Amino acid sequence: MRLEFPQGRARNPAPSPPLERHAIGRQSAAAASIGRPRRVGGHSNPLFLLVPRRARPAFPDLPLAGGAASPRGRVAVAEPRGGGGQKMSGSEAADAKKLVRSASGLRMVPELRAARSPFGLDEPPWVPDKECPRCMQCDTKFDFITRKHHCRRCGKCFCDKCCSKKVPLPRMCFVDPVRQCAECALISQKETEFYDKQLKVLMNGASFFVTLGTSDKSELMVCRLSNNQRYLVLDGNSHYEIEIVQISTVQILTEGFTPGEKDIHTYTSLLESQHITEGGNTRAIGMILQYKVPGSEELTQMKFTASEDYTSNKKLSASWLAAMHKATKLLYESRDQ
Repeated sequence: MRLEFPQGRARNPAPSPPLERHAIGRQSAAAASIGRPRRVGGHSNPLFLLVPRRARPAFPDLPLAGGAASPRGRVAVAEPRGGGGQKMSGSEAADAKKLVRSASGLRMVPELRAARSPFGLDEPPWVPDKECPRCMQCDTKFDFITRKHHCRRCGKCFCDKCCSKKVPLPRMCFVDPVRQCAECALISQKETEFYDKQLKVLMNGASFFVTLGTSDKSELMVCRLSNNQRYLVLDGNSHYEIEIVQISTVQILTEGFTPGEKDIHTYTSLLESQHITEGGNTRAIGMILQYKVPGSEELTQMKFTASEDYTSNKKLSASWLAAMHKATKLLYESRDQ
């Protein structure tokens, strides 16, 4: 039996013409970035498929300090790579910070609560809107036009006129100046001087003769506040690190007095004195502090005396003690909160 095919159709399809080289080379940039053409089968007109490549990140992942993944709103810290790089120490990991958003604004706070500054303050709870129908300063009634605002420092309700100032509040770790009432704004402005000037003086350090306990021997040491504000660091032939939160009492020795057992009142308590300031009339020449050593309930005493040698910067030591005076006030305020 003979099979006939209609005219125009062949038993075997004619091979299609080969692709021109310039047509193959005209691949779009997008296709080239996806993969390379791969030949499939042995047909005279090969089939080319695009094989996707594995995507490679443009930048390496930045691990969060402590090894956790970096969630939204946290600050990622990159660890050095390479054979000569050093990994982040435990103290650096403990000091890692994160950016958080609260109803009051953006705050840069430590990852660990134990790593917070001893001079810091917690955000106060806001007075509920239902409990403050009037301004707590001028007694103006709130309505659709007169809106209420909460002071970020005390949490009370005020009208815009009584709570219009935006002042830096570093004690609560706010990134930007925040709205505060007139009374709180005045306090925060005074504290700004401590954070802008006196805190740097404490971190730069000063030289003192240091006597530990009841010993008669003293050692010349450089005393400074650590960068994380949590330790008082003393460096000399010996080395001490006193945790600020473990300090129980601090007293200042003023010029012209020699303290003894019977005249301990000649020490000016930091909480009572209003004159030991950088520009005040009374010059501080020494300090005594008592602190607890971790694991012990007994108090350890340490005495600091400014050097009488004129080759040393006596004024720097007095400025450091004045800054310590202010720091201790903030420390006690934080404890009272």
